[in-house]
Amino acid sequence: MSVYRRGDVWWYKFRFARQVIRESSKSESKTVAKDAERARRRTLEEGYNQIKRRTLPPTFERAGSTWLEGEKPHLAERTYEIYEVALRCHLKPELGRLLLCDIDAARIARYQARRKSENASARTLNKELQVLLQF
Repeated sequence: MSVYRRGDVWWYKFRFARQVIRESSKSESKTVAKDAERARRRTLEEGYNQIKRRTLPPTFERAGSTWLEGEKPHLAERTYEIYEVALRCHLKPELGRLLLCDIDAARIARYQARRKSENASARTLNKELQVLLQF
């Protein structure tokens, strides 16, 4: 592990898997260069050992938007509009902040009951549930 200066910029150099890694930190700070070296080494070690960082499941809002954009080329224009309204106006306000893994049958049943009490038509409710079941 070593950091050194070339002009105004700090560089770092280390050996990894019998190779010399020599890269610029693109910084004028020695502390930043040391942190960049540690981060770069850690990235290489994780890749070499096939270590994947765990991530939280997506929220309903993010998953819904991603799904709808992915489906757009495969849907008729009117179907896309119906799904988009169902997501934006009804599903996201109710379920948007939840993680996908937190949406269970009981929560869906409560959603259905609330929408029925708002006098939503069966057809509308079925479209909303159809969207919900896609992901």
